Formats: sequence, C-alpha cells, structure tokens
Amino acid sequence: MGGGHFAPEWVVTFPGICNEDYPSPLKPQSKAYLDLLNTCQIYLGVIWKNYGNIVEDDLSATHSEYRKAQEMDLPTLIVIKGKNTIEREEKTKEFVKEIKKDDHKYERFENSGELQKKVRKRLIKHIKDTYHIEPTAAQEEVAKKTIQVASSFERQRLKRLSWTEMDKELAKKLVAEAEQIEVSKLEEKDVIHSLWQRGYLWEEEDEYYGTAAGILLLGNNPTAVFTHTRIQIAAFPGIKKTHKPLDHATIRKHLSAGIDEAVAFINKNTRHPLRVVGLNRVQVDEYPEEAIREALVNALAHRDYEDAGKRIEVNLFKDRIEIISPGDLPGGLSIRKLLSGQAKSRSRNPNIAQGLNLLDRMEERGTGIQRMTDDMLNHGLDKPDIKIIDNEVNVILYGPGDDLDRIKTPKNVAEFIPPAIEEKLNKRQKKILKHVLETGEVTSGWCKNEFGVVYDTTYRDLSELVDLGILEKKGKGRGTKYVLKNSKK
Repeated sequence: MGGGHFAPEWVVTFPGICNEDYPSPLKPQSKAYLDLLNTCQIYLGVIWKNYGNIVEDDLSATHSEYRKAQEMDLPTLIVIKGKNTIEREEKTKEFVKEIKKDDHKYERFENSGELQKKVRKRLIKHIKDTYHIEPTAAQEEVAKKTIQVASSFERQRLKRLSWTEMDKELAKKLVAEAEQIEVSKLEEKDVIHSLWQRGYLWEEEDEYYGTAAGILLLGNNPTAVFTHTRIQIAAFPGIKKTHKPLDHATIRKHLSAGIDEAVAFINKNTRHPLRVVGLNRVQVDEYPEEAIREALVNALAHRDYEDAGKRIEVNLFKDRIEIISPGDLPGGLSIRKLLSGQAKSRSRNPNIAQGLNLLDRMEERGTGIQRMTDDMLNHGLDKPDIKIIDNEVNVILYGPGDDLDRIKTPKNVAEFIPPAIEEKLNKRQKKILKHVLETGEVTSGWCKNEFGVVYDTTYRDLSELVDLGILEKKGKGRGTKYVLKNSKK
C-alpha cells in the first residue's frame, strides 16, 4: 500500500512507493510525508494486501496521509491492486471500508501498465471537469506510446546482487549528480536512500538488493545475473563477417564501464593517421569518438532487455562500424522521423536512461541522433545510417575507407610545439620542422642546399632546435640526421 501526489499532467509516470518499506529518513522527519501534501493538488492512494507499519494514532503512514488529504479536501483517486477475492490484512479491509464510506470510487488494476492507463484516464476527466481543458490529439498519441513503450524488465526485484556487491564509488557519483551534492559529503546511508527512492535498490528484512536497472548500472558483473546483457564485439579484415575475426572480445561489465571498454577496443582496431598542422604533427581518429559513444549509449539505454535470446553486437569492418541492438524502435517510432531529429523521446528503459544521464554518459534525451550526425559530418564522414533488420536496430557509422584524407583535423588538437617556443624560431627553423614532420628526418646537407647557407648557419639552426627539446641528433659523420625527439627513427 502506498500514496502518491501529482500535479495535473497529461502524461503520468510514477515510481512504486510503498510506505511500509520506507527506509529511515536522512534527518528526523516523522511527518514529512504529511507535510508534502501541502504542496499537492491531487492525492493518489495505492492499496494492495498489507496495511503497513503503524506510525501514530494506530494508523499506517498511508492511512494517516489519506485522512490528511480528506481534511484538506484534496481531489482523491484510489486504486486497488488485484481482485476483491485477494486475502488482505484486516486493517487494510477496514481502510477500504472507510474509503467507501467517504463515498470515494476506486479503480482496480493488475499491473503497472494498467495502473498508468487508469490513473491517466481519471486525471484527464478531473482536469477537463475542473479546468475545462483536455489533451490534444498529439498529446494523446505521445501518452499512449509512452505507456506502451515502458518495459517492466528494469523494475524487477531480484535477490541476486546485494548492495555490498555493487560499485559504491559509481553509486556515489550517480547520487551526487542526482542530488546536486558533493561526493565527499555523502554517507553510505544517503546513497542507499537515494538509490532506493530512484528504483535502483529495493529492501527486504533490512537488506538492500539491486533492481534490474541497479544491477545493470552499478553491478560489477551484471552478466552473472543477466547473461544476455554482455556486449559481443569483433573486428573483421574485410567488409563482411568471417569465422576468423582479427580481434574479438566479450564485455561483461556494468553499462558505464562497458561503454569505455567497447570504445577502447574500437580505438585499438581502427586507424589513427598522422597529420601535419602548422609546425605540429597530430594523430587523428578514423571515427569520431563522440559518435561511437553516442551509438553505444543509445544501444544500451534503449535495447529490449526482455528478449533474453539476444545481445548487443558491435562489428568493425574495413569500411564501417555496425552497432546492433535487440528490439525495434520503441513506441512505433519510424526511422524517417528518428533521423530527422524531430522525434520525441520515448524510452523503453527510463530508469536505465536516467541513470546513464546522471553518470554523464547520456545527454538530454531526444537529441542523440542529431549529435551523432553532427559529429560524423564534422569529422568529414557521411551521416550515420539506421536500419531495422530482424527486429534489431542496426546503427551504421561509415568510415573513410581508403581515403583517409577525408578525415578532418579537430580544432582542439594538442600542440607539439607551443606558441611560446614557435615564437623563438626563425623562418629556416620553421621550414626545417615542416620537413621533419613530413619526412621524419632532416640532414645538414638538406638544409645547406635548401637555404643556400654556410655549414655554421645550418649547424646553429639545428643545434638550437636540439637545445629546445624539439629535435634530437642521431648517428655520426655523414650518417648524421635529426629527428623529432623521442621518435623511433
């Protein structure tokens, strides 16, 4: 049994709050749940079998809350889980009789999807009767699809992974962002309380366990509980899959670490050509890392986790990267609308998506495809492509192929030669460095011929570059050459 409080919104989503399971507050607030009613416009009471712990006046917290709402004359909506044949505690039966006596009508529901639909229908009627407004056709469509899309997978309560087995440092980071508080100021009880409130932990007999969402976000090895949540990644030599990949791995870490490990694998198995920019030689990536991360995050946040027969696949080919995520686009969303950047956000796994957002892995929902597109175009590559194949979302990032010159040099590349050092160089020394960057080395003979100067001038120019720590001298006599410092040549 539990209570909730809602402002009049067209789309209603809410956590399952059960007052009898409510953990100890961070500060003594015996009537905080009653004080909260003063900020509410509507009271929603959810009743099941148990009455809850007695808090005062021989009443449970929810029963006290209900009576307070009646004193305030708040519009009241009561919903009861299960049929009237379910055996309920005696005090729960008495509570239901009181509700009937107060002449409140109630709705029955069997699952969260049915609950959302019935609550929304009652709220719309109340808003229409009270404020003389009703949702538009577009708002109705969004609401229906939002309710249809949400998966029950992430809300599962499993006695498989306890709080003691979770990544506590990562949990602190998530809570610190959610509560807008410094990590150093968080105590363990604060973290547990916040994770419980947000649906990442659940409690039984003073022991806390991870929900499915909590296990995926904070469990050190979620695949020990859900084997299908591993990421299979492989690099192939050509443009098709073969039975012998060049490299492959199975990633079994929580979502945040899994993203990093997948990116590291891709970086290891893609090209990183060198470019000469001014007096600097810089390394660029074959694919923009930001686009890769965005595609991975979307796959992990929105995949269909209820399909236990499939896993996320990442395949690297000579000309592209394919990231395959189980499940169709949520809510009947079309690929055309998704690629247009105008699609409204519909999350199949809202708790997981919210967690990735709090861990700074995911930005404002609904803009990911546009950011990925911008990153690819800014890198000199084609727009990403999205296809639905065998009820799986296939995101394709096309690479430069054999034309590495397509890749644009990022504007924020690290400088090998700082401006303060460059300022000290004469024109000949700058040209010497460009030659070294292009060919890998320079000799005194090349300098004499190029600039038409005497040996002493050449020697002085090269020696100053050595003293500045830019070049180093290798070899002796006629075999002497100058290369970039720490170069393998």
